Amino acid sequence: MSTILLSVIGAVILLDKYAFGEFGISQPLVTGAIIGALFGDVKMGIFLGAMLQLIFLGGLPIGRDIPPDGQVAGIMCSGAFFLLRITNTSGHALLIALLFALLAAVIGGTLDIFTRHYNNKLFHMFLVRENQLSMYHLLGLVTAFIRGLCIFLPLFALASIIMVPVQFPRMSQDLFAIICMSMGLANAVYLFVKRSTAVYAIIGGLCGLVLIVF
Repeated sequence: MSTILLSVIGAVILLDKYAFGEFGISQPLVTGAIIGALFGDVKMGIFLGAMLQLIFLGGLPIGRDIPPDGQVAGIMCSGAFFLLRITNTSGHALLIALLFALLAAVIGGTLDIFTRHYNNKLFHMFLVRENQLSMYHLLGLVTAFIRGLCIFLPLFALASIIMVPVQFPRMSQDLFAIICMSMGLANAVYLFVKRSTAVYAIIGGLCGLVLIVF
């Protein structure tokens, strides 16, 4: 699959975040499965998506706080891994894909700020021309799509040409899982281990144990 087509698909999927409803399609677990299916390896795609989902579990855009973009990271990790695996070992592809995902998450969060400022300007323009609502909605969608292309196109193009030397350290799938699960556990502790939510965390844990046992 070409990097341009993959970038367009990623940008379209990313419209699910704010621009075209919030249906959960852009979540890493789902995008990993989609991109894995496109490359003929759904199992690996789901694995990558699930691990990235854990990393960004605590990234909630609450109020003025705009965290690193977990949706962008999920798409980037899966897409970059399959592009890198064409000319590199799986261990090297995992390592570089994770680095690309974290970089893309930071870039995505930064561009999200600019996109929101631009959308705010569109809103004020709409208040002056209320009869052109459809046009301003379309401009908002185009802005969100371009944001995705600006992130994915250069990084996917770079991933498609990188050839990691054999001597370079590689990451096993088990180590990748341990790192991501550790970060996910840290996020879970941050989110749920609080006095006000401790009861719900305990109830949720007990329910999980019941499901495992029975």
